[in-house]
Amino acid sequence: MTLAVTLVFTCALSFSLSWVSCEFMKKTGVVDAPDGERKLQAQPVPRLGGLGVITAIFIVYALSVFIHQATPALLGGDWLPGNIPTVWMALAASLALALIGAIDDIWGLGAATKLTLVLVVCVTAPLLGVTASAMETPFGAIAMPGLLVAGSALWLLVFSNAANFMDGSNGLAMGSLAIMLLGLMTSLMLATGAGPHPGLAAAVAAIAAFLVHNMRGQLYAGDAGALGLGGLFATLGLVSDLPVWTIATLALPFLTDVLLTLVLRTRRGEPLLQAHLDHAYQALLKDGWSHFEVAVLWWTMSATCAVAASVGAAAGGALPFVLFWLLALVLSGGWMLIHRETNNKVAGARHG
Repeated sequence: MTLAVTLVFTCALSFSLSWVSCEFMKKTGVVDAPDGERKLQAQPVPRLGGLGVITAIFIVYALSVFIHQATPALLGGDWLPGNIPTVWMALAASLALALIGAIDDIWGLGAATKLTLVLVVCVTAPLLGVTASAMETPFGAIAMPGLLVAGSALWLLVFSNAANFMDGSNGLAMGSLAIMLLGLMTSLMLATGAGPHPGLAAAVAAIAAFLVHNMRGQLYAGDAGALGLGGLFATLGLVSDLPVWTIATLALPFLTDVLLTLVLRTRRGEPLLQAHLDHAYQALLKDGWSHFEVAVLWWTMSATCAVAASVGAAAGGALPFVLFWLLALVLSGGWMLIHRETNNKVAGARHG
């Protein structure tokens, strides 16, 4: 089977499975009800869409591994970013995070309990091999196993939670994650000279099927989707052997908003685990932006970072490090501008 045929077949299968799974999740009765504060939708919305997406991705990956082992020549292209056992551990970690999120979606977990369970997964995965191969710096590469395990665990914890924090506006988090996965695939192609990874393309197709439901306001990803798909990007990024700065550049639209918001709340002395409306995207929604407009802004930032990450991966050397910090400064400036403008409008309204 040629690579082109493999891409079309796996993307179509992944899209179809995800669509069917999302339709099923609409009928589970697990909904996100409006509360008049943070959840302002007009009526309850089903919230297990992300579990449907991650299930579809897992089925497609499992089928691909089975076919590859039974008939190695049948699948065209380099299917997975890493060796199969390591990728299976990455997928297992993603599924574990999705299940933690699903339990929270269905029965509710305290913030501390959920964070503890997520931490267990994020520490266990690197111990079982889901780690970066090295961390490049302008002063040389860091390759000490202990530091790589600790750094990989921290990365998984930060990004999976960041994806969860950013999942508060239709299309924003899931659409951005799809672009990040596309950026990961493009970066691998340019860095290695290989063709596109059908597995990564299939993951994007599965998210696209969910977005058709989500952008209509019919289905939410829930914590299962945010944690599971955030974990999928984070783990596959680690095992891809791309420079860590390339992966971090892809993640910048999430990392900037989440980390600066945590700094803001720390300076105010506010609890970090308490639900709030302090993210930049939430400020824009309060300022009157539509969900679609906010999503497009984050998709644009994600696409920009994906292009930069791909250029850095192709060039190598110090460029990934330089591009990361340049974009981090630009996005940080944008975050501060959004908060300043929205705060000025609030102050003006009060005095008016």
